[in-house]
Amino acid sequence: GPLPEPEFPSMRLRTRSRPASRRAAAAVEFAFVFPLLFLLILGVWELGRVIQVQQVMLSSARDGARLASQANIVTPSGDYVQITRAQVIQSVQNSLIGHGITNFAGATFDFSFLDGVSTREPYQGLKNERFKVRVVIPYANVRWTNLSLLNPQTVTVELTWRMLVDDPFTLNTSLPGWSYP
Repeated sequence: GPLPEPEFPSMRLRTRSRPASRRAAAAVEFAFVFPLLFLLILGVWELGRVIQVQQVMLSSARDGARLASQANIVTPSGDYVQITRAQVIQSVQNSLIGHGITNFAGATFDFSFLDGVSTREPYQGLKNERFKVRVVIPYANVRWTNLSLLNPQTVTVELTWRMLVDDPFTLNTSLPGWSYP
């Protein structure tokens, strides 16, 4: 059967219902705050994308600079290959593609020496000579949204590196037991 009434009226179970006006006020407050919160979240997301793209571009520029700093490489077949600007730029682009950045429309890639004649090829670099690899990609090529909360025109990375070539040396082939092909 039914439960007996408590002896004290203060012990009765009370239920409160919110007034309809308070629920309406909460809905209006939410309607004002939600767009601002949404824009803040999208702004942080877009800023994160810019930072991510810069890090990917920096990593790719490093790949190109590592290649350029060697000046010459030895292929698996034992042949020497002189590194050119085109190979450095291709290395940067391959790295970007590997990271998912594939739209190079309007992008610029540059390799130049900072000391002396800047237009020389990487294989012409001298030990410890400074050079830079510069990558500029239009932000429109890498953006995720079209909301334009952040609207940089380009994302740019410029990396300064040094040539790691060895000092020139000659082999003394007159030493006993030495054979040189």
